[in-house]
This record gives sequence, C-alpha cells and structure tokens, in this order.
Amino acid sequence: MGARIAAADWTATPLGDLHAWPQSLRTAVSLMLNSSHPMWIGWGPDATFLYNDAYISVLSLAKHPHALGRPAREVWAEIWDFCGPLADKVFRNAEATFVDDVQLFLNRGSWLEETWYSFSYSPIVDESGGVGGLFCPSTDATPKNLNTRRLASLSALSASALRENGVASACEKAVQTIARNPHDIPFAALYLADAAGNAVLQQSAHLPSGDTPGRWPVQQVLASGSGVALDVDGMAALPLGMAGQRITQALALPLSMPGQERPAGVLVMGVSPACKLDAEYSTFFELVAGQVAAAVQNAMGAEAQRQRADMLAELDQAKTAFFSNVSHEFRTPLTLMLAPLEEALAQDAGLPPAQREGLALAHRNALRLQRLVNTLLDFSRVQAGRMQASYAEVDLSALTRDLASGFRSIVESAGLALDVRCAPLSAPAYVDTSLWEKIVLNLLSNAFKFTFQGGISVALEQVDGDAVLRVGDSGVGIAPEHLGHIFERFRRVEGARSRSHEGTGIGLALVRDLVDLHHGAIAVDSTPGQGSTFTVAIPLGRRHLRDEQLGAPPAGAGASSTTLRSYTAEAEHWLPAGEQPVHIPASASAAAPLSAAGGYVLVADDNADMRAYISRLLGQRWQVQAVADGEQALRAARIRQPELIVSDVMMPALDGFGLLSALRADAALRGTPVLLLSARAGEEARIEGLNAGADDYLVKPFSANELLTRVEAQIMRGRLRQAERANAARMAAVFSQAPVAIAILEGPQLRFELLNERYADMIRRRDVLGLPLREALPELQGQGIFEELQHVLDTGQPWLGSARRVMLARGEEGETQECYFDYVYQPMRDDSGAIDRVAVVAFEVTELARARRAAEVANRAKDEFLAMLGHELRNPLSPILVALELMRMKGVPGADKELAVIERQARHLVRLVDDLLDVARITQGKIALRPERVELSQLMAQALETASPLIEERRHQLVVDMPAEGLAIDADPVRFSQVLSNLLSNAAKYTNRGGRIEVAARAEHGEAVIRISDNGIGISADMLPQLFDKFVQERQALDRSRGGLGLGLAIVRSLLALHGGAITAHSEGQGKGSVFELRVPLSATAASTAAAPDKPGRAGKRVLLVDDNADMLASLRGLLELEGHEVYALPDPASALKLADTIQPDIAILDIGLPGMDGYELAAELRCRGMLAATRLVALTGYGQPNDAPRAAAAGFSGHLVKPVHPEDLNRILHTK
Repeated sequence: MGARIAAADWTATPLGDLHAWPQSLRTAVSLMLNSSHPMWIGWGPDATFLYNDAYISVLSLAKHPHALGRPAREVWAEIWDFCGPLADKVFRNAEATFVDDVQLFLNRGSWLEETWYSFSYSPIVDESGGVGGLFCPSTDATPKNLNTRRLASLSALSASALRENGVASACEKAVQTIARNPHDIPFAALYLADAAGNAVLQQSAHLPSGDTPGRWPVQQVLASGSGVALDVDGMAALPLGMAGQRITQALALPLSMPGQERPAGVLVMGVSPACKLDAEYSTFFELVAGQVAAAVQNAMGAEAQRQRADMLAELDQAKTAFFSNVSHEFRTPLTLMLAPLEEALAQDAGLPPAQREGLALAHRNALRLQRLVNTLLDFSRVQAGRMQASYAEVDLSALTRDLASGFRSIVESAGLALDVRCAPLSAPAYVDTSLWEKIVLNLLSNAFKFTFQGGISVALEQVDGDAVLRVGDSGVGIAPEHLGHIFERFRRVEGARSRSHEGTGIGLALVRDLVDLHHGAIAVDSTPGQGSTFTVAIPLGRRHLRDEQLGAPPAGAGASSTTLRSYTAEAEHWLPAGEQPVHIPASASAAAPLSAAGGYVLVADDNADMRAYISRLLGQRWQVQAVADGEQALRAARIRQPELIVSDVMMPALDGFGLLSALRADAALRGTPVLLLSARAGEEARIEGLNAGADDYLVKPFSANELLTRVEAQIMRGRLRQAERANAARMAAVFSQAPVAIAILEGPQLRFELLNERYADMIRRRDVLGLPLREALPELQGQGIFEELQHVLDTGQPWLGSARRVMLARGEEGETQECYFDYVYQPMRDDSGAIDRVAVVAFEVTELARARRAAEVANRAKDEFLAMLGHELRNPLSPILVALELMRMKGVPGADKELAVIERQARHLVRLVDDLLDVARITQGKIALRPERVELSQLMAQALETASPLIEERRHQLVVDMPAEGLAIDADPVRFSQVLSNLLSNAAKYTNRGGRIEVAARAEHGEAVIRISDNGIGISADMLPQLFDKFVQERQALDRSRGGLGLGLAIVRSLLALHGGAITAHSEGQGKGSVFELRVPLSATAASTAAAPDKPGRAGKRVLLVDDNADMLASLRGLLELEGHEVYALPDPASALKLADTIQPDIAILDIGLPGMDGYELAAELRCRGMLAATRLVALTGYGQPNDAPRAAAAGFSGHLVKPVHPEDLNRILHTK
C-alpha cells in the first residue's frame, strides 16, 4: 500500500499534492503503513480514506483498491449511519471514541456479510493545533462472536436432549431451541420416518404451518443417509435473513443414530445469507443435526422404557384389583360368619358342649382365614409399594409388652416360659402401630410354632439411637444353609419340626418389608437344636420421616384386640386338645348402655345377609331403614334425612363413594355423617375413604360391639355439630347487626371468614369471603396494614389505630379514595390456645379527619402570618437598636440609665419576636442557625444536662463512649444541643424503667458519627420510613400510650439538615429497642479567633447602603460613618443603579424587601456591571427564615444580616475577606 499511495494522483483529491502534505499527515501515514494491524486514516473534512495492507482483508476486494482517496462516507456507506456520528465527535470535539464487539453488515459486492469489529477513532492533531484527521485501528471479532452464539445453541440443544421423555416433546423443544438462533439458522423443519419409512413433519421454525416434505429431498436423504445442499433462491414462503437479505441456500441433513442403518429422520435448515458456508459453518450444522438426533434417540429410549413400565403397572394394577376383589368376596362372608359365631359362643347357657365345640372350631378357623387374607393383602400392598404407613409417637415399650403378654396364656399352656423385658426408651419412638403389631406378633407366633421346650424371650432396649427388639426361643433352630433365605417370600424349611405345617411362607418376608417401612433392619442368629433369635432395629426420633408421613398418636398405648386375637386364636389351634385356654367372645348385648338412642339410621348394602344382620344389630337402639344400593339410599335420604348413613363401598348402580359425592353435593344433605364399610384393609384404604368425605371407615370383618360403638359416636357427633350450627346462627345475627364494621380474618393468609353488613358496605360489597386479604383488597399493599395484622398473629398483642389514612378502591369506577379509620385488631385463639384468627373492628372517621386537615391548613396560614409579622416587627426594632448604639458611641451625658432601659426593653422585644417566630419555624420544620466551631463532647454535656432529670427519674443506666477532643464540628451550640437532648429524652421516655441507654461517637470519612441506642419498646417496620415526618408517632397498642405532638423527630431532622448532616433510625421491631445514628461534617478549620468585634481604626470601606426604611437607612449610615467608612445611602434600587458605576463601592448592603425590584434582582443587575466585579454584596432581611441565607448565597451575596443588626455582626461582615 505504500507504493500505491506514493503512485496515486492526489491532486484530484482534497489532500492535494503528495509533496505538500503536512508533516502531521505524513507521520500518521508512516505509522499506519509500518503497522501489521488493520488501520485506516481519514484526513480532512471529508475524512479522505487511507489504509494499510492489513486493512485490505477488512475492505475485501469489493472495495479495494478504489477505496483509496475516497471520502470515508462513500467507502463505508452501508455502515456510515453508525460510524459517521463517531467520526463527527472526533472532528468537532477532538474526543476519541471506542466501540467493542459491534455487529456490522459490510458490503461484499452482491451481498452483505455479518461481521463483528472492535475499533477506535482517535484525533490526529495538525500543525494548527486543531484536528486534521482521525486514526482508526480495527480488530476482527467475527470468529469469536459467531462461535459464542453457535456454541450457546449447541449447549441448549444438549441440555434439552437430557430432559425430554417423549419423542414429540423432544422434537418440539429441539426446534424451539433452534428457532431462538435465527441468525445462524433462519428456518428449520424436522422430519421423522414412520414405520413405513415415509417422512412425517414433526416441527418447523419460521416456515408456514402447511410445510410438506415434497419441497425438500427428505426421502432422498433417508434412503442415502447423506446430507444434501439445496439451492432455495426464489423458493416461496421463506423468511428473510439478516440485514433483510433473501435466503439462497439450505441443507438437508440425516438424523443418524448409532446401531441403525437408516436415519431416523431429516433436519432441513436454512443457511444465513450474511455468512459464507465455510467449513466451520458446515460443521456447526452437522453438530446441530447430531444433537437433535441424540435428543430423539434419548426420547425414543425413554418412551420404550415407559411403555415397559406401563405394562408392568397394568399387571400390578390387575393383581391389586384381583386381591381387592378377593378381599371383598372373603371379608363379607367372614363378617357374617364371625359375628353370629361370637354371639352364639357368648351365650352362657342353653348350648350343648358338642355344639359349643363345633362353633368354637368354626370361629377359630374363621379367624385364621381372616388373618391369612389380611396377611396376603398386606404383602401384596408392600410389594406393590402401595402400603401407606402413618407414624406416630408411641410408648414402644408398653406396646411391645402388651403384645407379648397376650401370648402368655398360650405359651404357658404349652409348658413353656415367657420372659418379657421391655426397658423404657429415653428418646421418642415413631411407628405405625398396626404394622408394629404385625412385626411382633409374627415373630412371637413363629417362635411358639417351632419351640417345644424351654421358653421364649421378648426384649426391647435402646442401643445408641435405635430401639432394638429381640425375640428369642429355645426351639429347633435353623440350619446354616437356610439362614440366607429365611426372609425370602414363599420360602419354607421342609422337614423342620413344628407345631403346624400350615402356612403361606410369606410371614417373615412380610416382617422384613414392614421393618423396611420403618427404616430399620432385621437379622437372625440361629443354632440348630438350640434355638433362634430375631433382632429388629428401628431408628428413634422422627428425623428419618417426612412431615406428611406423621399421623395422630393412637388413642391408647395397648395392642389392638382384633389383631392380637387373630394370632392367638391360630396359635391355640396348635396346642393338643385339653391344653387350649378357653375364651368367650364378648356379646354385643353385654355392651354398656348407649346414650345416642332414638335416632334414624339409613343402611345401604347390596348383600342381603349383611343388610339384615346390620339392621338387626342397630334396630335394638335406633330406627333403621335398609336399602340395596346407593341410588335407593340417596332417594331415601332426600325423603327423610337420617342422622347417620351406614354404606358399603362396593355396590351396584351407585357405589359408596358415588353416594358420598352425591350427598356432599346436596346442600340439604351435605352435613349428614357417613360411615363406610369396606373389605379393603390397610391405612391407604382408610385414608382414601376419609379423604373422599366419609366421617368414619370400618373394615370387614368387624365385631358387633365395634359397629355399635362407631354408630353411636357418629350420631353423637352429628347432634353436637347441629347444636354448634344453631349457636353459630345466633352469634351471626348479633355479629351482622353490630353498629361498627367487623371482619374475621383466618389463618396465615388472613382469609375473610366472616364480615358484617357494615364491613361489606365499607368495601362496596365486594365478594371477598374465602379470599386472602391481599387478593381481596389489593389496594392495601404498601400501606402497612398487612404488616400490622401479621404482627398481631405473631405476637398475640392487640393493635389500636386512630385516624389512620387508608386508600380504598370504592369509587364509582373502582378508583381508590382517601378514607380515615379508628380501628382495633384483636387476636383470636383456637381450642389449643394458638392464635389462628384476627378480628378487625373499624369505625370510619373520614369526615372528622378532613375537618382536622382543614384546621392544619389554617394553622399553616397562621404560621405564614407570624413570619410576615416578625418581618414587620423587626424593621422598626433594627433602627432603634442601631440608634442606641450610635448614642452610646457618641456619648450622651446623663442618659446612661435611660439608654440601658431602652436597650434592655428593645432586646426583650427582640427575644419575644424570636420566640413567636420559633413557633412557626418548629411547625414548619425551619430554624435559623448561628454556627461556630465547637467540640462534640461539649454539646453532648449540655444535652445530658437537659435530659438527665428524665433519665434519672426513670432510673436508666447511661453509658457514654466519646472522646473529649478531636470531634469538632461547625454547629449552632443551642440548636445542636437541642437535637441531642431531644433524642436522649426520647430514649428515656420510650424505654421501660431501669433500661439501658448507650451514647457513642466516632470520626468516619470526614464526619462525626453519633449513635444513641436503647433497649426500649422499639419501632415497627412500617413506621420507620415515615418516622421523621411531622405529626407522626408510632402506633400505640391498647396497653401503652405516651403522649406528644409527633414534632420532636421532625425538628431533629430539620436542624441536622441545616447543619449539613443526616439522621437514620433502625429497630429490629417492637420490644427490641431502637438505634438513632447522626452524621454531621467535621470542622475543616481551626477555631475561629475573629469572634471579637473589629476595633475602630481599621481602613475604611466605600459602602453602598440601600434600604426603603428611612430610619433604618439613617441609623446604619450613622453607625458606619462613625466606624470610618465612606457611606452612600440610597432609598430605592433605581438610584443605587445610577450611582453604583460612579462610586464603585467596596461593599453593597442591600435590603431584600425593596419595593419594585427586590434585593435579589438588584444584586443580579449589579453583578452584570463589569466595573463592579470586585464589589462584595451583603443581604439585609427582616424575615430571618432558614432558607434566606442559602438563597442569598445562590444569588451572589457573600454575606447575610438579619434585622435588627448587631454592630459586631456588621463589623464582622465588613472586614471579612
């Protein structure tokens, strides 16, 4: 390029002859040409283009070499809308610019290429010192940005391939991921081959919905397994690519999978018209196809696995249904067998011995059949993972001891000893009582079955964190070759001596599974001929359990008589005749008298025998109607509402669950108690019934006593609920007629449970019942109300509010309106004493609040009047005091006493005016300061002197940590002491007697930081943001009231702001104390030594004095002239402006309240006069408002005096440099 530049004819360009180029341009070109980095130079107003060899790759042959010498706006016309403003900034402002990784579409002749560059424009200074041109080095960032974008797409495809379990979902997610990168893949279509080998469209991106495989060679790709490049220039319905260019190329790539000869599908993808289809771009497309293929393959594998799982689940469901049906078919006749047998055996007389023996045999075998059915069903549920255990804290030692003791009579009848040792456990045990009974009884039954001499031992003890149960015997033992298989299902030891060779071979397998459900372990130790010991260990505590697995503690610690009786009855059968203990089943007629007699019970069961049996049992105490199915029961209940419905679960036409749903959907019947009878045993069946809405659930077979007890309990509960509803109705009538708005909010979400008419009117009768407060009244968000209610729920303390401002949406169009309420939040407790509700009682005081606000407006008008009155009073006082000072300086013989009286009364009047204005300033948050340099320790000592009586009276402990020196600030001693004493008094006031108050100070980043903390009543979170507002106080609970106007902290903040400081408050909440932190700038100068007034004799000044008050003007002029100053006193601004240029005063003292043109406007006019640039301006005002001094400084005044003017203040202003 150096040779090309040297040979070019530059006379035809704005640069002119090469030999006439300025040295600055020559130097820049030399640097550029000798650099291997791409660079160009733009010289002159047109930024004539010069570049080096390395920059040719940026231009491409579409622009090189004719770009040389052309204006830059022509060379880079396609991107000059972006680059032009950057170049203008260089030429106009001599300001360099830099852009990093910017996307640019560069003209390559017939197409625009997507590129990414980082470059800078730097000014080149010419011989005149101005900007002659710009210098631009460039870095190509295109590969980095393209690779980053493409890698992100591949990563997203890879991640989605691992998540999807279905082919359709995998295809959808893959194409959605592809669609998020239209820059590299402007369109895509995904086809999969069906069973016949035909391509079927699965998903597409940026293509019309009717896209068909006919427009793409997908069948060719499926047949060959190779990808095809496509020319799609002119193809209809294709989207535009980047920079609005037409897409001309596409690729159809196979979705190849390992182990398959033919591709599973084809992925068609568009090629970006702004990128070359080079090797890297082609590799990217191949990787995309590979990731999509992997996703489809993973999904196909997951679908196949799911289909296998579904098949297994169907088999398991069929098995479960079979067991359920078998259970029902067995349990119903078992109930009809056991109940009459128990009643017959309970008869004391009239039953011959032979018949009694036959009945006992039938009863015993019925019990055995029941236990076998239960065991088989339990085992099937455990194996299917459907056993739902409910764990509760129990006295495991007592439960185990009761279970073991139930076997004592049988064991001792066989001549064996039973040793039961169950030690108390120090940690709670959580078990499913019914399952633990089966573990213990199965092991005991096994021990008895295989033991003929010696005895059986049962021991429970705590070992580390486990409860360990050991059931040992001195029986036949187990051979070593069988020990490893003893817990396998259907495993029996053939040939072993036992009391019975009957059994299913699943007892120990069931025990192992039940122990696993308790997160425990079981082991066996045995010696043939000496006996066996089974050891069960389960963890104590509840850490191994989920919350949803916990249930209510059992009603009693004893064992279930039904379960125990079924095991002992079978064991009795193994004893020789004559050794069996005699048990007489309890008769239903022997039960205690029932107290819920006289009710009406409806019975529904499709089994005629069961229907008749239940009707006979219940008919002794209640009126009973029996029907054969759920539809008849529903019709009967609608004709006459029963006190209880006893229904079987499995019935034709309408089953028990269907009847239950119909009852709960009927407004008149939904409160009717329902007792379900079912042959399905187990906790999950009971939970299913109760979740469906049943009041109780009884498993067949059941005893007569059990049925009677359950029916009586449900009738009694129903009557109690009816009484409660009547009481509730009476209370609701009182509630609705109350003269105030009342609502009951329930639970942590504060749902509307009840509200009366007044409350409904207050919220414009919105339908809020059952809704959480935040959803029902969303406009309350951010008003602190939710936080107050949560505080009542958390602490149980009532909350009182007075004239609380609330924005409620109750306008005609739903707009919010400003309302005011007096209110109480009262916590409500449930039967256990826990707070679960809040009663809201509100009384609207909107009109009263508006009247109070009108009074406040009038009060502000009063404050403004006081401020104006102060100004008018100060004006005559100022010349009086100045005149007195003049008389004293001149000396009036014999008038000293009279002058002293006049001065004393005048200054007293000044103090009265100041006090009067302070009232207005305090209510407006305004005050005037007189700062001086003072140590913070001195101010704190003054504040403590003020607050100490209250601190001592409340017997607080006061701790002060503050250096005596080193924390000097510029402050008004009186006002800053007022700030500190206010905070100390607040801490003493809002801390309960005998509290602790801590004061600390330190220097930090040029500020003095004062921290005042206490352990008092604290501040609620919603109050902190408005704590420093006027008339704001912490809301007070019912039992606490501390008076005040709510002005103290507002005054503190205002005074600190005037000192250039700030204050923050922090509290962890009510009852947790408060911390107030003050920050004020440290003094930057040494102690002032100019406090004393200047003495006469200093060099006089030329003073321009302007005031419309003639007395003030004359008195000040006399005072200044006595001090040796040259004074020009004028009564109006116009005269001052005419004279100012002539006299060129050193100092101009201007009254702010001048007529026509005020002092601020006069100062601005004087500042515009060039000859008065050195004149110092001093403001003179009678208002004395806190914002006067800052406003005067902003207007150009270097001093500020407040009437009445003190001579020492006047001297200080005049002689300040």
